[in-house]
Amino acid sequence: MAKLTGHYFHTIDAKSRLTIPARLRASINQREEGYGFVAVSNIDKILYFYTPNHYDEIAPEFDTSSRTNPDVRNFELITYGLVETLEIDRMGRVLIPERLMEECGLSAREVVVAGVGDHIEVWPRDKWVTHVEKQKANRDELAKRALVHEKKKAPPPAEADST
Repeated sequence: MAKLTGHYFHTIDAKSRLTIPARLRASINQREEGYGFVAVSNIDKILYFYTPNHYDEIAPEFDTSSRTNPDVRNFELITYGLVETLEIDRMGRVLIPERLMEECGLSAREVVVAGVGDHIEVWPRDKWVTHVEKQKANRDELAKRALVHEKKKAPPPAEADST
């Protein structure tokens, strides 16, 4: 999948439909990634859209024996039971279920649709503006922390062959 980038100011219409920006749609190879989106409310109550194939790749899988653990069962319920599969119509719109609209605070209907690497995020416009300004004000410190985190998960460099 190509990296999804950019942000776009949009409105959710009275029928709870959101037009996915054409530039974001064009970045998705539907034959490879699947058609439509898997919609998830994340921990911060921001609406995330993943392509079906990418969601299959990133969604955790647990050993069936671990289902005796109530935390695993509940996490699976939230991870799989509360997602919504959304179809894209010919106009490039998706119908957002009312439950997700309420959960993610999208009742104002003025939203920002952002390409964030491997997924799309839908933010209430006022929450987006506040969040982005806060992050921009702390850009240097944020970059340092993010890069340290990235280095921790990066594989060690290969050793040079001395022959």
